[in-house]
Amino acid sequence: MWLYINYPNPHFSIHRNPACPMIQMHRVPGQRLLRVIPANLGDFLLEFREDRIPFAAQSGLNDIWIEINLHTPEQELNLVHEVQALIGRRYRPLADARIEEHCP
Repeated sequence: MWLYINYPNPHFSIHRNPACPMIQMHRVPGQRLLRVIPANLGDFLLEFREDRIPFAAQSGLNDIWIEINLHTPEQELNLVHEVQALIGRRYRPLADARIEEHCP
């Protein structure tokens, strides 16, 4: 699963198809990308708990892609909600942002 988070236009977009054209469209040089697998899940969450992933309305900080590869789709979706809750503590527009599934 790929998760796209946009801060200036607050939303979360889930992409389950790696060939999705939206993934390719948003992948530009310098784009922030995180990868999470079961082995680094704790460290990944710590990055968000300790506010080490900044967001701002400026190039390089306004969005991020997260590639999520956990054991089940349910775990991946739960992680999306947990990330939203963690980010939303500091970045209020993202706390209530919509989460949409772009491509199943």
